[in-house]
Formats: sequence, C-alpha cells, structure tokens
Amino acid sequence: MSTTEAPEFGETSRFDVAGEIYQTEFKKLRNEGKFTPMAESLATMTPATTIPFALPEALQALLDAFLVGVRAQPAERPILRLIAGDASDRKFFRLENTDRSAICMQFPIWEGGYGGDPLSWLGMHAALDAIGMPVPRVLHIDEPNCCIWTEDFGDNFLNSELSGDVLDAANIMHAKGLTRYRAALDLLVEAQYPRTPMPAHPAQGRAFDFEKLHFEMRFFFKHFMRGFLGLDTPDAALEAELTALCSWLDARPRVLCHRDYHVRNVMIAPNGELGWIDFQDARMGPHAYDVVSLVRDSYVRIDAPTRALLYGHYLKSVNERKASQGLPPLDSADFGLECVHMGLQRNVKALGSFGYLATEKRKPSYLRYVPHTLETLVAPESGLARLYPNTHAFLVSLQNGPMKKLLEAKLEEFGVSKF
Repeated sequence: MSTTEAPEFGETSRFDVAGEIYQTEFKKLRNEGKFTPMAESLATMTPATTIPFALPEALQALLDAFLVGVRAQPAERPILRLIAGDASDRKFFRLENTDRSAICMQFPIWEGGYGGDPLSWLGMHAALDAIGMPVPRVLHIDEPNCCIWTEDFGDNFLNSELSGDVLDAANIMHAKGLTRYRAALDLLVEAQYPRTPMPAHPAQGRAFDFEKLHFEMRFFFKHFMRGFLGLDTPDAALEAELTALCSWLDARPRVLCHRDYHVRNVMIAPNGELGWIDFQDARMGPHAYDVVSLVRDSYVRIDAPTRALLYGHYLKSVNERKASQGLPPLDSADFGLECVHMGLQRNVKALGSFGYLATEKRKPSYLRYVPHTLETLVAPESGLARLYPNTHAFLVSLQNGPMKKLLEAKLEEFGVSKF
C-alpha cells in the first residue's frame, strides 16, 4: 500500500471503534490537507544519504517514505535521529536539519488491541483534538513502516522549569512551575468534562474496573516482589488488602483518564503552551486517577502542603466546570478519600512497572525512582497506616525497616547505589 493512500479495512475488521476512527481520521487528514504545512516546509528537500545513530538502511526507508508521503523534495540533507523514548516498545526519531522539526513514532506492529497500539493512538488523538486538547498535529501516517509522524513538541517536560529538588509552593522560585502544574490539572478537567461533545473513542470500551486494577496489583507481586526482590510468597494479609483496594476503586464514578499522566507526558511546547503525548492507553476511571498520577509522580518530589494545594486546585476547577454543566459537585472529603486509595494503587503499580522494566526489559534506570515512590507511599499524610495497615507495614519495612538492606542490595545489583 502506498503511504499516500488511505488504508481500508474490510467487513471482517476487528479494530472496532479504534479502527473506524483510524479509517475516518486518515481520510479527513488527507482530504483537508493537514499534511500541507510540513509538505510546504520541506518543499525543497532531497532524500538523505547520511542517517546517524541507527541502521542506515532502515532509517533511510522511514525517511524516504515520509518525504514521498508529504511530497517533499528537500534541498539540504535531512537527518533522522533516534531519540530517547519511553518505557514502551516504540521507537522515536526526530527529523532535523530542516526549517521545521517532526517526530516519527514507530510502533512494533501495525494493528489494534494489544495496548499502546497505533490505532488507539489515532483514535484517541482524533477525539482529543475534536474537543480542543493540546495534542500534536498528525503530519503523515506510514502504515507499511508502522509509523506516525507528528508535530514536534520539543524536549521540555512539565517539570523542566522547576528549580531545586522539591516542588514547594512556599518557595517563590517555584511560582512558575506551580502555575504549570495548575494548568496541567485544568487540562484534566477539559478532558473529563469537555465544553463540546466528545466523539467516539477507544477509551469508551476500556475501564479501570476490578479486573484491570487487580491485574496491576498482581503485576506488582510478580515483577517487584518476586521478580525484583526475590520474595517467593506474598503475604496473604497484604494480598487481601490490595484486593479490597481494587474493589473500592471499582465502585467509583468514572471519567476519561489519560492513564499515564506524569511530567514526562505533559510537554512544554515551543510556543510555551502545554501539550499532551502518550495518550493511546486512555481508559475510563476515577476522577483522582490522573490527578494522583501527577501530584504523586514518582519522578518529582512535591512536599505535602503543595500536594494539598494542588488537590484543592483540581477540586475547585472540576466543580466549577460541573456547575456550569448542571452537574453536582465532587464532595471534598470523598474526593480526598479517593485520592488516598487511588494514590496507593498508582504508586504500587509504579513499583511493579519499575521491577518489570529492570528484570524483563533490561531498563534498570527506572529503579532510581523506587526510594522516592516508597517515601510517598508511607508519608503520614497518605493515610495508608489507618486504611491498609498490613500494606503500610510492608512498605515501611522496605523504606526504613528490616527489609531496607534487601532493597538496597537489589538496587545495587542493577547499578543504583545513590538513594
């Protein structure tokens, strides 16, 4: 199939909502000339002959397919660079040596339904774009090479402008960073309660129900406790508490969740505005899901008063939007309780992910966030000791108790010695 032709799916397509949106969105982009800006900016280019940092033949094929797709003939030699990616199996490349950069996102396979797939990305992109969310423009779709080319949001994460080790609202030097965080929380409200109707999207058929939440807790037992720490038999009381946690969260009202809302997926774009990336795994879930993902982020230290301030900002913002739509407000105490439960689930799941990435994917760099994640989990304001005492006791033992030496030894095995 030519990279300039809209792909078609037959009557036996199994891609459901994601596939239908992909088909429609591709045709819309083509028919409305959404490829034109990049095509104009590359109008004087010629194919590259030197591609650094990866197999020349493979990258040459990606670049040539893109240039054909946007009908570009560059005068200078463009460069396609492999850039740092995320924890997924995707590869990311940046087009350079042009008057406009672009990002090539290459998926391991072009099909839907396996999680983090290109059809879900395109389906969520179409829906988010329709309600005005700041997602990168799609420049070209190259199905044969499993690539989506998009606008480049740059390299500045949400926390790039923070100074110091801890986000502290009392520190005047953190005022700009705090404003960014408030804006990121406001974007959640825009997605959860959009001003205009949201089109059909893949997340409608996915939810953080008991099955999914419990899978993530089992993921923690398998990849952090057994795979990383080497503990063969999880404590029965700990398992019972985390199962009860999943039941509690399963009963909560659901809204659209980005699903991986941390500082590395909220970019500060070149125009100074915030932008969303990595939204393909979106699901329906509790209001607090994305809120605690950001405010209890494993990658950034935020002190307790600042966390409370940010929770309060979100609550005020979402209740103002709900009131404008004639909906009842979220109760402050109830939302606070949801944050406690959801924060526990998200941080425990993060530990499972760090263990998995280190032991199964050979990506040990994420282990350096384990100590901070444990610190967040056992902080007095977390409320964990009262609600889930066995879970609290286990985590305290790892963080600063009898099992601390085991944790330190395991971290050192993977090259993490400063914590």
